[in-house]
Amino acid sequence: MLVCAIVGALLSAAPLEGRGGRLLGVVGALTVAQSLGHLTLMASAPHHHGDAMGVTPMMAAAHLAAAVVLGVAITTVEYLYVVCESVLCWVRLFAMRALRPAARVLPLTTSDVVAQSVLLRSGLGMRAPPRCAAAAA
Repeated sequence: MLVCAIVGALLSAAPLEGRGGRLLGVVGALTVAQSLGHLTLMASAPHHHGDAMGVTPMMAAAHLAAAVVLGVAITTVEYLYVVCESVLCWVRLFAMRALRPAARVLPLTTSDVVAQSVLLRSGLGMRAPPRCAAAAA
């Protein structure tokens, strides 16, 4: 997993231009990651194949085909994500414009007192103990 993470980090840092460049980069990275992963498995545990190196032509073809198929799938999903993101940004602009409520005119004067100033009161007003507690003491 560490080998695959390193290859993925290196690929993400590479400046790939265009869809063809991205496709080649992803397929190349998948191929390298699979090859290094296979070599890591061969070095760490007994890995039995018919060949001394552990790579048969059939297995190499299967790995290459998997890398191409997955590379096409990954780059297609990345491209479709960018298209969907762009469409949703445009839809959001038109949807937000249509959903604005009409402006309300608020009255400028009101007679309702919501909060009274505590600066005009004496210091014993709200900080004193309740009357029943004061009478008991």
